[in-house]
Parts: sequence; structure tokens; C-alpha cells
Amino acid sequence: MHAGTLSVRGISRYCIFALALLLAACGGGGGDSAPPPTYTIGVTVNGLAGTGLVLQNNLGNNLAITGNGAFVFSTSLASGATYSVSVFTKPTNPGQGCTVTNGSGAVGSANVTNVNVLCVTSTSTIGGTVFGLSGAGLVLQNNSGDNLAVSASGTFIFSTPVAIGTPYSVTVLTQPSNPAQTCTVTNGSGTAPIADVTTVTITCLTNTYTIGGTVSGFGGSTPVVLRNNGGDQLVISASGTFTFGATVASGAPYAVTVFTQPTNPSQSCTVVGGSGTVVSANITNVSVVCATIPFTIGGTVSGLTGTGLVLRNNAGDNLPVAANATTFTFSTPILSGATYAVTVLTPPNTPTQTCVVTSGSGTVGAANVTSVSVSCTTNSYTIGGTVSGLSGTGLVLRNNGGDS
Repeated sequence: MHAGTLSVRGISRYCIFALALLLAACGGGGGDSAPPPTYTIGVTVNGLAGTGLVLQNNLGNNLAITGNGAFVFSTSLASGATYSVSVFTKPTNPGQGCTVTNGSGAVGSANVTNVNVLCVTSTSTIGGTVFGLSGAGLVLQNNSGDNLAVSASGTFIFSTPVAIGTPYSVTVLTQPSNPAQTCTVTNGSGTAPIADVTTVTITCLTNTYTIGGTVSGFGGSTPVVLRNNGGDQLVISASGTFTFGATVASGAPYAVTVFTQPTNPSQSCTVVGGSGTVVSANITNVSVVCATIPFTIGGTVSGLTGTGLVLRNNAGDNLPVAANATTFTFSTPILSGATYAVTVLTPPNTPTQTCVVTSGSGTVGAANVTSVSVSCTTNSYTIGGTVSGLSGTGLVLRNNGGDS
């Protein structure tokens, strides 16, 4: 009986063990069991213009975005699991900032499709500083289109920002005038960074121009010396064009004068159009006209008592001299450097006189000739005749009551 009881118990234990194995093999006895369902996390991207945008879910599942539209993370999540979509890498070229909406929550019983990513292009302003501006009308331009009028030295900013990562190029569209200036750009081009650009430099310098013109009629053996604005001297030894060595700034005055006249022969050079204000071009219309100076020929007369004296200069210029005159001047002047020769053309009469010229010839210098001397003396004659029929002695004749 004891043996039978042990046998029954052994059988029972065996059946229980077999049943456990069967249940384990069949899934615990509850029938067939499938794995729990999973759901995808999807996003819709709008406004993307750059490249390199990478989204991330739950700080690990990265998703590279290549354009606008719908995208799905590769890792699905079970119902009840949480998700959190964030921007891992911002797009560049141009730089953009992207914002996630509906980006976090718990997975329900369907794919998540309402996560939205909106990208907006980030921009930088372009600006800098202008130095030395004194003219009017300066216009700057960025990227061949955004114009900016600048009226004074100081800082400037273009009104149209530039997308981060895109190029900018600042140039001078219109140079200032009155006075005319040339403005140059430094640090004017590059790629817009995240921060605003403030390093563009515009340096304006007032233009300078030469002062010149033409000399005509020059004939001296020594030069004519011109002077501009009382200081810049220019030595000229021949007719032709001239240009002063020192330039004059736009908006500044100029005044050309003759500092030293030419000599040998003496000349007088006059300036026409020699003053004004420099604008935006070289001055080339100053005219210097040189003419040889004429001088009169004259002198003194002594001893003249008769009438009809006529002097002549250079075999052509006749000058009647009145009785008892002490000075004379020919009416026709002679150019400096030319010769003169004074002679007596007709001597005086009543009484008849002989006039002798001294210092009557030479070359005209730089002054009127006054050194010609004419000395007149009355001619004297003997008084005589013939005596006939004289036979006595003691005859005495007398002339003018005195000359016996």
C-alpha cells in the first residue's frame, strides 16, 4: 500500500511537470501572443532654404532633412512611449533658424504626423563707417542693388539685411561732388556672418587738379615767372603750354599772376582767365599773353634859335622841333631790344644853324631813351667885297659900327 501510494504520487508529479512544460511551450497557457505594435514619428518641414538641417528625436535618433516636405524618423516607438523632436544641426548657406511645434508628447495608437518644423532665414545687417566725407551726393551700393545715400562722415547701415552665409559686396555707386572726392571701400565684401557686419570702411579724399594754360608772344632772353595762389612758382622760357607743379584741391581757389616779367627785350605779360575755383577737372584755360614793351626816343636840344629844325629817327620818323625848344620826343615808340638812330634831317634857318647829334644811336632797353643830345650853333660868315678906284691912303671901313 505504501508502494502504491508512492507510485500515484510520482505519476501526479510527472503530470504536473509535463503540464508546466506544455504550458511554457504554448505561451503560458493563454493562447498565441504577438509583440506590441509600434508607431512612427513624422515631421513636416517648411521654409527650408539652406543645407545641413538635422533633426533628432529623444536625443538620439537623427534625421537629415534635404528639403521641404514630410519626413519620418527611422526608429518607431511603442504606444505610450514619449517622443521629443528637436533641431540638432541648423541649416547653412543661408543660415537659418528652425522652430519645432508639436514636437513632444506620448505615442498613442497611431503614427505621429503633426510635428511641424518651420525654418526662417537668419540675416545680418551690413554697415560700417565713412571717413573724410566733405562733398555731397555719395551713394553706396550693396550687392549691386541696395543703394544708400550718405551725407556725412560717420556710421552707416544698409536698409536691406543679408541672409547669413550669403555674400555681400559694398561698392561706391556715385562719388561725391562739390568738392569732388574719390571714396574707396575697405573690407567691403565677404560672407554674412551670424553677427551684424560693422567693419566696412569708406575713406573719402578730396580730388586735386592741376592748374595750367598757354603762354603766347614770349620773346625775352630771361624767363617769365608765374605764381599761383601767391606761392607756387613756375619759370617759363618759351611760348607754349604750362602746368604748375602743385595741384589744387576741388573746391579751392586758384589765382595765377606774373611774378617776374621777361627782359632783354623787356616784355609785359598779362594773365587772362587766371582765377577761379577748381571744380572737378584740371584747369587748362589760363592764358598768359606777352608783348614786348615799346619806349619813346627823345632827349635835349641846346642852342636852338632858328626855325625849321627837323630830326629823324631810323630814317623814317620825322620830328619838327620848334625854335627855342629844349627837349624833344619822337611820336613813334621803339620796341625794347630794337635799335634807334637819330639824325638831323633839316637844319634850322633864320638864323642858319648847324645842329650836331650826340648819343643818337643805340638799342632800346627797359626804359624811355632820353639821352639823345642835339647841340645847335648859329653859322657865321665873313663880310667882304671889292674896292675900286682907291688912290689915297687912310680908308677905314667898319661893319656893324664896331668891326673896323
